[in-house]
Amino acid sequence: MFFNTNINFFNVIYALFLREIQTRFGSQKMGYFWAVVEPSVQILIFTFIHAAIGTSNSGYDIAVFIAVGFLSYNFFKNIMMMGMSAFDANKALFNYRQVRPIYTIISRILIEFLIFIFVSSFFLLIAWFFHFDFFPENLLNIILLLAWFALFGASLGLLFAIIVSFYETFKKIVNLTTMPLLFTSGLFYSLKDLPQVIIEILLYNPVLHFVEAIHANYINVLDDRYVDYTYMTLWTIVPLFLSLFIYLRSERKIITS
Repeated sequence: MFFNTNINFFNVIYALFLREIQTRFGSQKMGYFWAVVEPSVQILIFTFIHAAIGTSNSGYDIAVFIAVGFLSYNFFKNIMMMGMSAFDANKALFNYRQVRPIYTIISRILIEFLIFIFVSSFFLLIAWFFHFDFFPENLLNIILLLAWFALFGASLGLLFAIIVSFYETFKKIVNLTTMPLLFTSGLFYSLKDLPQVIIEILLYNPVLHFVEAIHANYINVLDDRYVDYTYMTLWTIVPLFLSLFIYLRSERKIITS
């Protein structure tokens, strides 16, 4: 019985995974290519702005710094946003007993992992070709931090998906926060280059701690002096357990909503 249940789970996830791939990329001849366009444009724009204003970069390669920041942030943001819309986008499939709402989020997370690997590999290849100093200082820590960042995004995505199931306008509120989050998450600046009063305000943003930690472990001249790992842990655990608790209590209402 347990073995059959596992087979059913993987079969459903695989079917949802293929459906998401087809929905997102199947109708576009160069769909996978466009996954590279957004971060490329962001990196080029902010690298140009950084160079134009002549900001000191304290010895690190600013293009690599910005690329690492945006790739990490987009990975988190896409998991969160795609998770938030998973229930609503797949509502018709909930009529099938085998398809549970949380499966749709899992399938979308898997797709974001594959997209991230594809896009990161592309940028690593470009960096190697142009002789940028792209190799991370601590690869193992980077992998662990990215997995942690993904879990944080998934926990928020599940929580937001539940809320959106009952209050659809909540999605608009979340969408409004993405732009301020972009500029307050340390994607194109290091905290050590900012005044202390601004640092104290920005540190309330948990996303900034993740990005700062990733930068510190990627670039050897940076450190994680401002990163609060306890704060990051709380921001991951609380939404994760809260969303799982609410989901288990309201799964049937989500299916019928």
